[in-house]
Amino acid sequence: MTDDPVDKAISLLNAALALDPRAITDLVNMRVKCNKDLANHPTIQSGQYQDVYRVGFLGLMNGALSDSPTGVIGAEGPMDETTGHFIKIKRFIDLRRERLDVLT
Repeated sequence: MTDDPVDKAISLLNAALALDPRAITDLVNMRVKCNKDLANHPTIQSGQYQDVYRVGFLGLMNGALSDSPTGVIGAEGPMDETTGHFIKIKRFIDLRRERLDVLT
């Protein structure tokens, strides 16, 4: 196994996904309200939905593992076009190698 923290995180996330895909998909889909200070953090990814700032698990993980505002860990899987949530995550990917974002 590599010593790269991003590789380790992706390996763990994919192992957890294999054990309980529903729980991990639900966790990644969860977004909680946050204040503007957190939303403006340079590496923690967050979004604004109708005047409410929200942050999620992957946004926080990406902030912890990278100094890139676009993040280094992404997820693949079909998405619900109405909600923007994953229906089922297929796998987590290294965005340094695969620039898919959150597609397919």
